[in-house]
Amino acid sequence: MLVKIPANEVNFSTIDKMGIQIPGYKHYVRDYPQIDLGWKIKPWFKIDLEEITRWYSDLERNYGDWKFIQGVHTYMWETNPSDPEGITGHKLMDDTSWYNLCWNPNDKTGVVPPERSNTKPEYRESNDIDDLCPRECFNGYALEVCRKIEEKARIKKVVISILTPGTILVKHQDAPDKIRFHICISTNADAYWIIDGERIQIPADGWVYLVNTSLPHELYNNGSTPIIKLYGKIFTEDVIKLGLN
Repeated sequence: MLVKIPANEVNFSTIDKMGIQIPGYKHYVRDYPQIDLGWKIKPWFKIDLEEITRWYSDLERNYGDWKFIQGVHTYMWETNPSDPEGITGHKLMDDTSWYNLCWNPNDKTGVVPPERSNTKPEYRESNDIDDLCPRECFNGYALEVCRKIEEKARIKKVVISILTPGTILVKHQDAPDKIRFHICISTNADAYWIIDGERIQIPADGWVYLVNTSLPHELYNNGSTPIIKLYGKIFTEDVIKLGLN
């Protein structure tokens, strides 16, 4: 999809949210319409990096047994999203892991996969809904920050990802009705994104970043430490209304 739709011309009631799967690639590598927001990545507002780092340490200490670890919990996927070569899909290491902070119903305890759509039916339990649905582990400062975001735009499906050294997220797009907000908690100098052909680093600097994930994007951790980030979906229509150009 070479043509980018100007933000002021997008009809969110008719825009293609399903995309077209690209032959030879994993199910999530799909061709979607691209939206021209006037930026690829945008720093939005500052938060307290020390406070979010302390919150993450508490999460690890108190809910470490709720962490989805790729090499341990692969059996919960309907289809394994990882390609060991990082060609047809993401190269996920055995210790690449996630905390899914949101679930419907939100009283769900223990390990759940980070992507409901690719979860086996016996672990899926119920349908996805357009609501935050914070679980017990989603509390304190992280929830406070996300409630602040909710005052500006609708959000859903907030996740902590721990992308360990060697992890590759191959070039892909996300459905254009929602982009992503990212808060980097920890990273390294050899970890980077490529967004619409441009190499970009998202630092752990206390900013909430908006990332236009309707554009083709990929991520590489070529360093020796994990990329730890809190991210979630944010409704593109609401972001456009904020007038952030």
